[in-house]
Amino acid sequence: MNTQEINAPNNKISAKTRFSIVAVALVAFVGILAETSLNVTFPTLEKAFGIPLSTVQWVTTAYLLVVALVMPTSSYISQRFQDRTLFFTALIFFTVGDILSLISPNFSILMVGRLVQGIGTGIAIPLMFNMVLTKIPRAKVGVWMGFAGMILSIAPALGPTYGGLLTGTLGWRMIFALILIIPIIIFPLGMWAIENHKKERPGQFDFIAFIFLSIAMTSALLALDALGNPQLALIWLVVFILSLIAFIWRSKTSNLHFIDINVFKSPTFTLSVIVYCILQFANLGINFIIPNFLQISLGTSSTLAGFALLPGSLIGSASQGPIGALYDRKGAKGILYSSNIIFLVALILLTVFTQNLTLIGVIVLYIIFTIGRSSGFATTMTNSLAQLPHEQAASGNAWFTTTSQFAASAGTAVASLIATRADNLTTGTQHVFMLFLGLAVLNLIFYSLIFNKKIK
Repeated sequence: MNTQEINAPNNKISAKTRFSIVAVALVAFVGILAETSLNVTFPTLEKAFGIPLSTVQWVTTAYLLVVALVMPTSSYISQRFQDRTLFFTALIFFTVGDILSLISPNFSILMVGRLVQGIGTGIAIPLMFNMVLTKIPRAKVGVWMGFAGMILSIAPALGPTYGGLLTGTLGWRMIFALILIIPIIIFPLGMWAIENHKKERPGQFDFIAFIFLSIAMTSALLALDALGNPQLALIWLVVFILSLIAFIWRSKTSNLHFIDINVFKSPTFTLSVIVYCILQFANLGINFIIPNFLQISLGTSSTLAGFALLPGSLIGSASQGPIGALYDRKGAKGILYSSNIIFLVALILLTVFTQNLTLIGVIVLYIIFTIGRSSGFATTMTNSLAQLPHEQAASGNAWFTTTSQFAASAGTAVASLIATRADNLTTGTQHVFMLFLGLAVLNLIFYSLIFNKKIK
């Protein structure tokens, strides 16, 4: 579908277009489900493999890092390869990685399986957003971006409950066994719905820029993980700064194709990416710390620890469609301010009452937290991308998905670091909430700048 078709008035969305987006969204769904379902298994994996929490958390952190490393290529591969080819590539990587994780005899093989899975997820998520942006009429983009956001929110909603229930009954390996049902269902749907369309072939891919960016993201994460060792953290920080400078230099001087950094010339886009990353950073950090806090500090079962996140996440997921429709009618400003205030209030309450939290208290406050985060998440991205020129939309999407996945990985790593450095997990959890509270205050400042017409 070309640009003229997208902008045509009263343009209808065909059944194949609808189901093609659904098929890709389901691959993204199982990718995030596989990630979040393991958060509640960490105490079990510690015992199964005889390793500390700081090591176990890498099954999530490394997974998210691989997703983040693959996503910058989405701008290029979306132009180079057919949607159908990318869909099946993502599905194959995810399925192979899932099987490796299922049969893993040790932690190393489990990590390999997770990394392979991450490649599939890293292809699927930006592909889903690209298909919405290129196939859906602009008058309905808000609703469909809301749908995409809902899919990505439902998975974290179900993940901890799904993982906790299976870990407490059939064992953690069944997490990967049952997930295999979904690729079997998705395969014929993709075969029927996703069609090949003519695409312009881009020039040669800039592997050097890709390598520099990959080193920058990896070293930044390793620097965060090594904060307990100042000398090692400093080394990784230097590597990060040098590789980031090298990436910017390469992007400015190379004629090869990778990901456009010129989108950051827009202050609105830059601030929106920062806000989006803060929301994702806090979201994954909270999703990591709460199940562990409930099991270790409050002594709840893995099943109940996983269930604690379900009500809030389902409510947050259900809000995505109506919020998208509201954006189409009213715009972003009111939604984003009100959502961040709700987000801020939830974190204030979590921080103040950490020492006295009960299972019910966690469930209620997580509901408030998720309503605020979910309402602002997709709206921030949609509002920013809508202001970019059409030719920069793919790069803008790539930057949003890439940086948010890196932020997710960093959120898990930082939450783990803070929690394990405290005298006990309850105190560590409170410190995590305090950090996220400070970031929520920053988001209010960033939103005020985003809607300041003088910086447009």
